[in-house]
This record gives sequence, C-alpha cells and structure tokens, in this order.
Amino acid sequence: MKMWKRYVRERRSWIAAFTVVLLFSNLLFWLDGGLDMSGVSVFYFNLVLAVLFILFFAWRFKRETAYWNELEKMGEEQFSAWAELLPEARSPLEKAVNDVLLQGLEMARESADEMEKRYVLKTSDIEAWVHEMKTPLTAMKLQLEPNLADERFRKIEREWTRLFFLLEQQLYLVRLPSIEHDTVMEKTTVKNLVFPEIKAFSSICRERGIGFDVEGEEMEVTTDVKWGRFIIRQLLSNAIKYSPDGSEILIRAKHDGANHVLEVSDTGSGIEARDLPRVFEKGYTGQAGRKRNASTGLGLYLAKNAADQLKISLSVRSVPGKGTTAAVRFYQPDHFQAPLRSM
Repeated sequence: MKMWKRYVRERRSWIAAFTVVLLFSNLLFWLDGGLDMSGVSVFYFNLVLAVLFILFFAWRFKRETAYWNELEKMGEEQFSAWAELLPEARSPLEKAVNDVLLQGLEMARESADEMEKRYVLKTSDIEAWVHEMKTPLTAMKLQLEPNLADERFRKIEREWTRLFFLLEQQLYLVRLPSIEHDTVMEKTTVKNLVFPEIKAFSSICRERGIGFDVEGEEMEVTTDVKWGRFIIRQLLSNAIKYSPDGSEILIRAKHDGANHVLEVSDTGSGIEARDLPRVFEKGYTGQAGRKRNASTGLGLYLAKNAADQLKISLSVRSVPGKGTTAAVRFYQPDHFQAPLRSM
C-alpha cells in the first residue's frame, strides 16, 4: 500500500492528463452537433477509456515498482555486494539508473581503498613511533631499577609507569579498528589476566598504599589474553585513580549461571547518576574526571569497544560516595567461531 501511494503521487501528472483529455472529449461531444451520440454511448466511451487507463496504470505500476523494490532490498545488504544485486534494467531509464549506480559503486570502492591505504600507513607510522618510544623507556627502566631504594627514583618510576601506559593506550587505540585480525580466543585463568596488570601498577599502588584482594583467581575463562589484559588494565587504572589512599580494591571472579563474571570494585568517590550512562563515550570524563586533569576519557571507551569485539559484556554500576564496580562477563566458548586453545 505504501508503494502504491508513492507511485500514484509520482504519476499524478498521468492522471491529470487523462482527466483533462477525457473532459475535453466530453466537451466536444456536447458542443459539436455533428457528433450525434446518445448519453449511453458517451457513458460507455468514458467507461472504456477509464478501464483501459486503469489497466495500463496497474501494468506500469507492477513493472516499474518491481525494479524499485529490488533497489530498496539492496539497502539491507552489505555495500560491497550491491553490484551483484543490482536488478535487471527493462527500460532506458532503469539502465541509466544502473549505470549511475555502478559508476558510484566503483568510485566508492576506489575511495574506500584509498582511505584504507592511508589508514594502514598512518597506523604503521604510529605503531613504529610507539615502538621507537619504548626503546628509550626500556633503557630508563633498567637504569631506575638499581636505584629504587631512593625516594626520588621511585617518583621517577611512577611517572615512567604513567607514560608507559599512555603509550600502550595509544597503540591499542590504533589497533582497535582491526582487532578481528589480532585475536586468538583461548582458555586461560583469571590469575593470568589480572596478576600481570596488578604488578604493572605496583609502583603507583605502593606510593598510595592501595592494596588488592583477589578472589576466584583460578577460574577459567575464554578470551584473547592480550586484549583481555588490556580491558582489565583500563578497569584497574580507573579503580586506582579514584580510590582513596590506603584503600583496598576487590577483584572477584565468580560463576553466574553458565557464564563467568569478573568484578573490579573500589571504594572511591563513585559516579554520579547523570554521568553513569555516558561512561563508555569517547572523551567523556564526568564530574569526577574533570576534577582530575590526568583523566583522558579514553580508558573505558577503549575497554568497551574491545569487549564488544571479543563478545564480552562490560558494565559499570556505582553508588556516589561509596564506590564503583565494573563487571566483565565472559561468555561460553560456543559464542566464538575461532578455534580455541588452552593456556
């Protein structure tokens, strides 16, 4: 019915032209005395013309809308398949439309290829820059380690840790769009995901007297270890950043029906209710983040996007003034198509 209404609006000029011709014919019958036609004959003349026009209109509707219906169905498919799905042209106008669409598709492909080349080049440049930056950072770390008994060197180490994490974050930000090419789903333990990240934050936590209470670390989950650790790192970073000095962060792994859940809970300032729906938005720092100039608003955004790609559910709940809990839900292996391996 919707297509019928659209077609009638499109061809209203036909209807108007037919109506004018029919009225003009009837006017001739009435004015020209030489056309001796009875009222019944005039009626049949009008009826026949109307029926013929309706039949012609219905035939054109069926023929023309079949082409446009196929075009609309193309919108539900991937853009790359449009060339194969293009309907057969049955008129010069439809052929002209197909030619324009094919030309547009070719131009779009060329543009997409060019953008992909530029993106790959940009990504390669950034990755190369990050790796180049890691070289002097590694040298700095080796020089710091023998002198950590000195408080001045411990302060430098804490700043070194922040700088290292920012570089790593930039690297993962660049790799995120192509995460599907950089994942291996495998079985691993919560301990293997969490403990290396806790160790990475050790210098910052020692400075502020923040400890960790880990429960259920032997629980097995299925994920990509590298990206799984990255997600945990972002959650730990937020928990440490907003926790008060001398507090404890609870990391608890538990079974939730058929799935496994890992929770990271802190006793910090919490998140305001108005900020909670937007914590995964890129660049959004919220009220608490604006009080800390170090907040970039990228951590949870990256964690959420990586989790979605890995088919991991990531959620945050909070009570202002009492703390925040981030929950990572790992689904069962049947959610994944890639082969699994144990670790």
